[in-house]
Parts: sequence; structure tokens; C-alpha cells
Amino acid sequence: MSLPEECTIVHTLTLDNATEAEFAKALAQALQAELRVMGVPAKVIGKWTGASNRAIRNWLAGTAVPSGFHLVRLMRYSDLAMMTVMATARRK
Repeated sequence: MSLPEECTIVHTLTLDNATEAEFAKALAQALQAELRVMGVPAKVIGKWTGASNRAIRNWLAGTAVPSGFHLVRLMRYSDLAMMTVMATARRK
């Protein structure tokens, strides 16, 4: 799936300078941008990941990050989540 240019902005966080809170906010912004462009409700994330509504609300608010399993499931469906994680890890 190809995203419009205005949604391909990925924060330039790296593990060297990012705190968990900063990563949570960057991932939240990526998910919000992608959901807005795709026109899907937040509960779709629940179908993608199997996570609870409360956990998803925390991810979208940027107050928590998904666990490893949920993060991998998000990356499977969300291009911007994948790009955010890869940019944070300094991977292409």
C-alpha cells in the first residue's frame, strides 16, 4: 500500500537519543496519521493486534508503547508504524 506524501514523514528518533516516552509519542503520531489517511477507526487496531481497547487508547495517546508481539502485529499492517520503528532503530 502506498501512502500520500504528507503521511510519510517519520520522526528522526534513534535509540541513541530517544526515551521511551518520545518513542511512544512518535509511534502514536504515526498511527494517528495512518488511521486518518486510511479512514479506519481505532478499533481496527484491535483487530490487527488482539490488544485491549485500553491498551490501544494508551498507544494512540502516546502514554504507552505496544509490547513486542503487539508491536510486530502493528508493523505488519501499518506502514508508518514500521517506518517509525525502523527509523528509531536506524534501519532501512
